Amino acid sequence: MHDFIHKIIENKLLFTLKKNEEQAVCSSNDFIIEQTGEALAVFPFWSDKSLAESCKKEEWKNYQVSEIPLSEFIEFWCLGMYEDSIVAGINFDENLYGQEENPMELLKKIINEIEKSNTKITFKNFKSIKHLKNYLETEE
Repeated sequence: MHDFIHKIIENKLLFTLKKNEEQAVCSSNDFIIEQTGEALAVFPFWSDKSLAESCKKEEWKNYQVSEIPLSEFIEFWCLGMYEDSIVAGINFDENLYGQEENPMELLKKIINEIEKSNTKITFKNFKSIKHLKNYLETEE
């Protein structure tokens, strides 16, 4: 997880798989809906384009690697996935094995690392990383 976070902050970029506007999705191995026992959906993300490329097979063989700017991932993807009860899949390998994380927990880890590394990120709806943190604290 730390390597993933460090690399996406360093590059200010991460990757996913899409076909047209359809996001690659799989079922969670770690997160379930308690009432129904159903697995939550997972959107996979990679810190390295070649890792994403290695997963373009079987049901994802016709998908393309899509770049996501870090600011967009933080501001729109993480918050949206959290609201929609979708899990983030981290650096899945070609067998779709990897770490799964609650998007809000992932977002907090990314923010902490951004602050530690003093990385400058420009957002569309937030003035600063501090402004985003304050927003998250009021949402909890």
